Amino acid sequence: MSQITLRDLPEPLEREIRREARRRGLSLNKTIIAVLSERLGFQSHVGRRRDISSLAGTWDDAALNEFSKATATFERIDEDLWKS
Repeated sequence: MSQITLRDLPEPLEREIRREARRRGLSLNKTIIAVLSERLGFQSHVGRRRDISSLAGTWDDAALNEFSKATATFERIDEDLWKS
């Protein structure tokens, strides 16, 4: 595999790459490869997970409120079910 060196990387771009690497739990190198692969339409298998961790932190307040309302019924206890 060949290597590419990036020079004069703008600070905002560097910060965003580092943030994305932390979010994905990958090295900077693997993150850059994954982002470029995704953006250019290549199938990226770098750091692929088999869980829902990629969804963490993606909801806004409106989505959270909607989910909370939709699942509120699961928080209620049916007392008749617990009687002997």
